[in-house]
Amino acid sequence: MTTIASTTISSYWAALRASANAPQVWLSLSRAYAANDLCWQAAYAARQALRCDASLRQQLNSFNTKRWEDPATSDQFLGRDNWPDVVAHSEQFLTHLDQHPGDWLSWLYLARLYEMQLQQPAQLQVQQQSQHQAHEAALAQAIRFEVIAGESQHWLGVWRLQAGDAAGAVKAFSALLDIRPVRHGSMMYLGEALIRTGNAVAAEKAFARASLSTNPPFLQRLAASAYAHNYWQEAIAILRKALALQPTDASIWLALAKIQSEVYELADCRNSLQEVRKLHPDNPEALLLEAGLQGRMGDARAHLQRLQRAYLNGGDPLSRLASSVAMTSLYHDTLTPGGVAALHKRLCAPIEAAAVSRQTFTNPRTTNRGLRVGYVTGDLHRQHPVNIFMLPVLQRHQRSTVEISVYYTGTMHDVYTRAAMACTEHWTDVAHMDDTALHSAIIADGIDLLIDLAGHTATHRLGVFAMRAAPVQATFLGYPHSTGLTTMDWIIGDPVVTPAAQAALYSEGLAQLPQSVFCWAPVDHDPLPPARAANASLVFGSFNNAMKLNPRTIELWSRVLKAVPDALLLLKAPSLRDRAVQARFTALFAEQGIAPERLILRGPTGLTEMMQEYGDVDIALDPSPYNGGTTSLQALWMGVPLITLAGGNFVSRMGASFLQTLGHAEWIGADTDGFVAAAVQLAQQRATVRAGRAALRAEMAASPLCDIESYVQHMEALFHQMWKTYCDNSTDRVITTYKSLSNESTT
Repeated sequence: MTTIASTTISSYWAALRASANAPQVWLSLSRAYAANDLCWQAAYAARQALRCDASLRQQLNSFNTKRWEDPATSDQFLGRDNWPDVVAHSEQFLTHLDQHPGDWLSWLYLARLYEMQLQQPAQLQVQQQSQHQAHEAALAQAIRFEVIAGESQHWLGVWRLQAGDAAGAVKAFSALLDIRPVRHGSMMYLGEALIRTGNAVAAEKAFARASLSTNPPFLQRLAASAYAHNYWQEAIAILRKALALQPTDASIWLALAKIQSEVYELADCRNSLQEVRKLHPDNPEALLLEAGLQGRMGDARAHLQRLQRAYLNGGDPLSRLASSVAMTSLYHDTLTPGGVAALHKRLCAPIEAAAVSRQTFTNPRTTNRGLRVGYVTGDLHRQHPVNIFMLPVLQRHQRSTVEISVYYTGTMHDVYTRAAMACTEHWTDVAHMDDTALHSAIIADGIDLLIDLAGHTATHRLGVFAMRAAPVQATFLGYPHSTGLTTMDWIIGDPVVTPAAQAALYSEGLAQLPQSVFCWAPVDHDPLPPARAANASLVFGSFNNAMKLNPRTIELWSRVLKAVPDALLLLKAPSLRDRAVQARFTALFAEQGIAPERLILRGPTGLTEMMQEYGDVDIALDPSPYNGGTTSLQALWMGVPLITLAGGNFVSRMGASFLQTLGHAEWIGADTDGFVAAAVQLAQQRATVRAGRAALRAEMAASPLCDIESYVQHMEALFHQMWKTYCDNSTDRVITTYKSLSNESTT
C-alpha cells in the first residue's frame, strides 16, 4: 500500500476544521485517501469537494482509482445492520489511524463498524462488552476531531436509520438538539426516524423545524420525505415555500406537479405543468407526467401510446419506463392477452441481457429442512393492496417451516409497516441500495426462495431478480400478470387466473394455490350499511380507478343499463373529483346512449367512508380487461354481489377466481352476452339482493375465500413444492397443492 506522509491526512483535516468549505483541500484529501487505498474515504471527500465547487467534477473523474461515484466503492455498506467484511475493514481503518490519528472520517467509520459488530447475535457477552468499549472510544475520537459540530452523530443517525434501527437513529439525532438545533437535514431524518417508531406527534415537530430552512433544494428533498410518509398537504406547502424563494426553478414546479398528480389534484397539476413548460418547454419528465395525466383522465390508450413513444425515443432499454409501458398495457382494451404477454417479454429482454450474475449458490439442496424465504416489497403500509393481503400471511407463517426475511424497498413506514416488522425474523430497509448492493445482500443472507411482491409497479426491483439473487424466484400478489422475466421461475396463481391451458402466456412456471390466489382476511371492522329502501332505484356500481373504465367496459356496462332502464350507475374513483374527468366519462356514456342523469360520479373519501358507500350500491360491475382486485373483495364483503366477465389472462380472470371460490359461478359471464344476462337476472331479484347483505358476508366468511389459516398452509406447501422441483432438477412448469396437506408435507 502506498503511504502518504503520516502528517498529511491529519493536516488536511486540521485545515478543514478551520474552513470546511475549501474545495481544494477536499480534493487533495480525496487524492491522499485514494493513494492509501481507502476508497470509501476518497469517495466521501470527493463528494464534499464537488459540493463546494461543481467545476471539480472533471478532475475527480480523472483520478486513477475506483470510480468515486460508484455505490459499490462507497460507504453505503455502513447503512446495513450486518456485512461480511466488517471485521476486515475495522482492522484496516485501525491500522490507518495509528499513522493518521487526526482523521475524523476514519474514526467515524470505525465507530460505525464496531457498532455493526455489536449487532451480531453470535458474540459472547465479553466480546460485546469489549466491542462496546471500542465503539465508544472510536466515537469519542470522531467527536473530538469532527470538522462540524454534531457531524458524527448526524451520520450515525443516518446509517442507523438506513439499517432499520429507528430507535437508535432517534437517539443519535436527538443528541443534536442541543448542539445544532437548526441543522435542518438532521431534523428531517429525525422526523423519519420518529415516524418509524410510531411517534407521529414528535415527528411532525421535527419536520416543522426542518421546514424552517430557506434553502430551496433542501426544501425540495424535505417535501419528498414528507410526501413519502403521507404528509402530502405539508409537502405541497413546503414546495410552495421553495417556489416563493426560487420561482423560476423548473425542478420544484415539476416536483409539485408530481405530488399533485399522485393525490389527484389534477387541475392544480395542469397549472404546475404549464409553469414547467414556460421554463423548460422540452422537459422530458414533464412530458411523461402529461402522459400520466391522460391515465388519470381514464384514457389508457393515449397513455400507453405516449409512454411507448417516450420509451423508444429515450434510447435506454433499461429505463424504468419499460415497467410503466408494461403496467399500462394491462389496462388497454384492444390488446390481446398474447399481445400483452409478448410485450412484457420484449421489454424484459434487455434487462436480462444486461444483468450479470455468476453466482453459484451454496444453499443445501435438500428437502428435509426449513426454507429461508425472502419477500421483496415496498408496499407494506396504509391500505395498499399488497399490505391488505400480505400482512395476515406474515402474521401466520409457521416459523418451524419457513424463516422469513423482508427486503423493504419503500420509504413509507406506518402502523402497518411496524406490524409487519414485528412478525418477521429479518427486516432490512433497502430503499437506499442499488440493485447490485441488494443482490449481494440477499445472497449473503442465504435466501432459498425469493418472492417479488411488486411486478412492474413503482417500487419494483426486477433488476435484482434478473441477476438472480436466490436459487428459486417467484412473483406473487403485487402484479396480476407475468413479469416477462425468464429468471423468474414461478408465478403464484390458481386454477382460474393461471390455468395450465394458458401457460404459454407466462415466462414463469405456474405455481397454483388450490383456491383463489387472494385471500380476504380483513383487519379493520367495517359494519354492514343499512338496507336500501325498497322503492329506491336499482344502482349498479364500480369503485375502480378511472383507467380501468375503458371504452370496452363503458360499452358493456351501457348494455346493462339499457337492459335495466330504471337503473343508475355509481362510479367512484380518485380521478372523479376533477370536473374535466367527470365531463369525459359523461360524454363517453352519452355516446353509448346513456343520459347523464343515470350516472352518479364521486371522488375519493377515506377508507371507512368508502366502505359505507357500498351501501348505496346494489350490484357491483367488474371492469375488463383489468378486473377489480381489492375493490371486488371489498364489495363482496360489504354484501354487494359482483358480476364479472371471464377474460383470457390473469388480470382479466381475478373476478372469476373470487366468484368461483365463493361458490357463485352464476355471476360469471363467459362472454359479453353472459355478463349482461347475469346482471339482468340479479337486477330482477333486487329485493332479495337488498335483503341478502348479511347472508352474503356470512357466506364469504365461511368460504375458502376467507380461510386465511388454510391459505397460508397451502402457500407454505407450495413453497416447499417449488423447492423440491429445484432440488430434483425437475422441468415441471405447472405445480399445485391440490393434495391433502398431510401428503403435501412429505413432498
